[in-house]
Amino acid sequence: MSKGTILIVEDQQGFRRIYHDVLASDGYEVLEAQDGEEGWQMVKGHKPHLVLLDLGLPKIDGFEVLKRIREDPETKNIPVIIFSVLGEQKDVKKGLEMGANDYTVKGFYTPRQILSKIKSLMTQVDTVKSVNSYKLKILDKREDAPKLQSEIGLLNGNLCPQCNAEMVLELFPDYVRNEGHWFTAHFMCSKCGKAF
Repeated sequence: MSKGTILIVEDQQGFRRIYHDVLASDGYEVLEAQDGEEGWQMVKGHKPHLVLLDLGLPKIDGFEVLKRIREDPETKNIPVIIFSVLGEQKDVKKGLEMGANDYTVKGFYTPRQILSKIKSLMTQVDTVKSVNSYKLKILDKREDAPKLQSEIGLLNGNLCPQCNAEMVLELFPDYVRNEGHWFTAHFMCSKCGKAF
């Protein structure tokens, strides 16, 4: 039985073959794409459990693929490990800020170490799937509350513009990084359920 599907988006056939063999021998179903456009289409079509993503890709680069994955409601929670020769701090920072779950520089880790990262990440994602959303009350007493209300257009304090009931901040799991859980948030009405 397959442990899950992993998509390798990598233009170098040698790297694809090495990681395909390591992952397949450990029980994963492995898909491969040789350029960014093909990779994105496969993410959309197959919804893999995890994506190993190179940055220096033909057609569209890895940053653009990552951007599309995170912006699409159907794919935004798929874990992505960037797997690149680009080890500059600015590239690492950009990749993580754009929503990559991990960033691995080629040559710094063996295929077995990458496999260990994948197993750890997939375990974390399975765990976070069981987490429900959290709804938090908004306190007017905090000095930054009026500024926040003004910036998001809550002109009537913490009350719903539609039905005048109390608003709450709803947090729900988005994707997981190695340093812990990350959440997406929006304001919602505790009575009518409308989100803002």
